[in-house]
Amino acid sequence: MARKVERSIYDLIDLSIEGLEQVEKAVQSNMLDKAAKLLKEYYIFRRSPKLFLDDSEKQRLVNYSKENFIEDIKEVIRVSEEVSKNTFVFRFPWDMEKTNKPFTFKNKILWHHIPFEDEEWAFMLNRHRYWISLGQAYAVTGNEEYAKTFCKQLEGFIDSNPVDGKWSAITWRSIEAGIRCENWMKAFQYFKYSPYFTEQLLIKMLLCLYDHCEYLMSRYDNFRHISNWGVLENHGLFEASVFLSEFKESRAWREESLRRLKTCAELQVLNDGVHWEQSPMYHNEVLHCFMDVIILGEKNNVIIDKAIKDAARNMAYADLYMAKPNHHQPMLSDSDDTDIRDMLTEAAIIFKDGTLKFGAYKNIDFNSLWLFGTEGINKFEEIPISVPEVLSVPLESSGNYVMRSTFDEDAKYLLFDCGSIGGGHGHCDMLHFDIHAYGRDLISDIGRYTYVEGEPLREYFKSCKAHNTTIVDDIDFIKCKGSWGYEKVANAIEKLWISKENLDYVEGSHDGYIDLEDPVYPLRRILFVKPYYWLIIDSFQCKKEHSFSQYFHFTPGEVYLDSNKQCYTNFRAGGNVKIVPLKKDDVEARLQNGYYSKEYNHIEDNKVLCYKTVQSGFTSLINVVYPYKAGEDNNIIMGSIQVYDNLNNAVEKNIAEAIKIELPCNTEEHVIFIRHSCGIADNNGTYQTIYTLDNTKVSGEIVLIKKSNSSKEVIVIK
Repeated sequence: MARKVERSIYDLIDLSIEGLEQVEKAVQSNMLDKAAKLLKEYYIFRRSPKLFLDDSEKQRLVNYSKENFIEDIKEVIRVSEEVSKNTFVFRFPWDMEKTNKPFTFKNKILWHHIPFEDEEWAFMLNRHRYWISLGQAYAVTGNEEYAKTFCKQLEGFIDSNPVDGKWSAITWRSIEAGIRCENWMKAFQYFKYSPYFTEQLLIKMLLCLYDHCEYLMSRYDNFRHISNWGVLENHGLFEASVFLSEFKESRAWREESLRRLKTCAELQVLNDGVHWEQSPMYHNEVLHCFMDVIILGEKNNVIIDKAIKDAARNMAYADLYMAKPNHHQPMLSDSDDTDIRDMLTEAAIIFKDGTLKFGAYKNIDFNSLWLFGTEGINKFEEIPISVPEVLSVPLESSGNYVMRSTFDEDAKYLLFDCGSIGGGHGHCDMLHFDIHAYGRDLISDIGRYTYVEGEPLREYFKSCKAHNTTIVDDIDFIKCKGSWGYEKVANAIEKLWISKENLDYVEGSHDGYIDLEDPVYPLRRILFVKPYYWLIIDSFQCKKEHSFSQYFHFTPGEVYLDSNKQCYTNFRAGGNVKIVPLKKDDVEARLQNGYYSKEYNHIEDNKVLCYKTVQSGFTSLINVVYPYKAGEDNNIIMGSIQVYDNLNNAVEKNIAEAIKIELPCNTEEHVIFIRHSCGIADNNGTYQTIYTLDNTKVSGEIVLIKKSNSSKEVIVIK
C-alpha cells in the first residue's frame, strides 16, 4: 500500500523540474525508498517557492523574540504544552469561535467529536492554528516533543479523515480546508528538519494538500462570490498552489484561486472599505486572507491583481477609522472585542503606509515578526507616521459613522450604525450606537455569544432589543429565523452626515415599521457637541397610538437609575456615562438585567436601560448622553425652551422644540433648536421657517447656540 501511495505522488509532480532529476531516476529504477528520501531533501532545501519563514534567519527571529516577546513566548509554550497532551482551548486573538473550557482526548484525537454541544468547537479543532504555536515553541526551545506532537497529530488527521470520509461534513467543511492550507504550510516551515518529520509523512502531507486543492477547486459557486467563505477557501487554495508549485496542477490552482479572489474583492468590499457582511470580525478574517496572498505573491513574483490590493488597503483604512480609542474593533454583529493593531501593523508594512502605521503597534508585534522576518522590522521602523487627516468619518456605503474627539486613548468616541443587515452574521441593529470614553466601553453592542442553532440566547443577541436602538410596539423591525436566517428585514433610509470642527451630526431612519396598520417612521438624529456630550434625538412619525422604546446596553459594572429617571454608571476607574432624559414625566424608566459577551462562548451580566412611552401621533424622545471621568462632577442640567413663530405664537412640539443644557463646572451654556416638520403656515397663509427661542431668531432644522458670559455663537448645522 505504501509503495502505491508513493508512486502516485510522482505521477502528480513534474519531475522534470530542476532539483528533482535524482528523484525521477530513483522512481524510474523503482527505488521508491530512495526517491522518498530525495523528495524530502528537496522539500527541505529547495530555494523556491519562498514561504513566510526564511530558514537563514530563523535563529535571528528566535533571538529577537527572546529579547522582545517574553510573554508571547510563554503563551506559545503554554499552548504547546496543552496541545502535546491532546488538550485544546481555543484562545488566540483571532480565533473565530473562542472557548474557555479545556477538552482533552484521553487516547487518540477524534477529529469529528463535538463537545459542549457546539459544532463550532470541532470546526476550530480542524483548522489547526495551534500547530503554528507548536512550531514557534519548537523553534524557540528545540524541544522535540513539540515536533513529535505535530507529526503525530498531522498523520493522525490525514489517516483518519479522507476527503470523502464518514465525518467529512465536520472535518472537511470547505472553509476549514482553506484555513488548513495556510496553517499546514506555515507549520511545515518550523518542523521540516525534525527527525519525526519522515519522508513518509511528507508524502502523506503533500497528497492530502493535493486533495485539499482539488476539493477547493470543486467547491466554488455563486454563494462564495459574496461570502467570506469564498475568500477563506481560495486564499488557502492560492497558498497551497504556491507551496505545491512542483505539482502539475499548481498553475491551474493558482490562476483559478486568484481569479476567484479578484471577484470576491470586487463584490464583497464596499466603496468605504467595509466588508458587506457588516461584521468587523469577518471583515478582518477576509483582510487577513487578502494580506497573506499579497505577501506570498510578492515573495514569489506572482502578480496579484490591483483589485485585491485595493480591497485590502481600503479594508485596513476602514479598520483604522472604526477602531475604538482602545484600538479594538467594535463588536457589531458577530464580532468579538479584539485588538486590531496587529492587522494595521501588517497592512502598514505591506503598503508602506504611515497613516495605517498611526493605528498600528508602536513596534512590530510577535506574529508580524514571524510573518515578515527581520526585514519586516526594518521596513516598519522606516515608515514615517502620518496622523489621519480627519477625526470623524462617514463610512457611507456600509452606513457606519464614527465620531471622535481626538485620536488619544482617552478620547470620546461614538459609532452609529445605519446600514444594511449584511449576511447571516449581521444583527438587527439599525440605528444602534456604541460609546467609548476615557479608556473604556460605556454603552455598547453586547456581542454574539454563540452560534448554536436553537439556543434562545443566539436569537436574543441578534435581536433589535439587544441593541442600542428604538423599538415600536415591542415589535422587532428585523426578525430572525434561526441562527442564520431572517423572516423580515428593513432598509436603511434618510441618512445624512455633517462634520465640523466643533461638532458632528448624523441622522438615519429605516422602513422596518411601514408594514404596521398605522405605519411608523422612526428617525434618529445624533449631535456630538465636542468635546462634551451627545444629544440623541429620536422621533416617530405616525397617526395613531403606539408604544415607543429606547434601549441602552451598558458594559458590566455598577449602573443606577435615580428618582429623576437619570441613569448613570459608577465604574471605579476610567470613564463613566450619564443619560438624562428631556421628557422624564412622559416616560417609564426601567433598569433591567441583561447580557454582555465580549467574545464567543463568554457571557457576563450587564444592565439595560429602557425608556418607554405610549403616545398618539408624532412623538419625540430626547436624551443627553454625557461621558465623564470617574470621580468628576456629572451634574449636567437639561430643560425645555418654548419655541415661537414669527408672530410670536407658541409652536407645538411636533413642529419644533428646543432644549437648554448647562454643563457641570463650565460657564458655557448650550441651546439646541430641533425642527421636526418642514415649517408651518401663519394666519395669513405665509410659510414660516423663522423661529424665535431664548431671544434668538433661528432658521434651519438643527441649530446650536453657544453662550458664555461675554459671547453668543449661532451655528446652523442643517
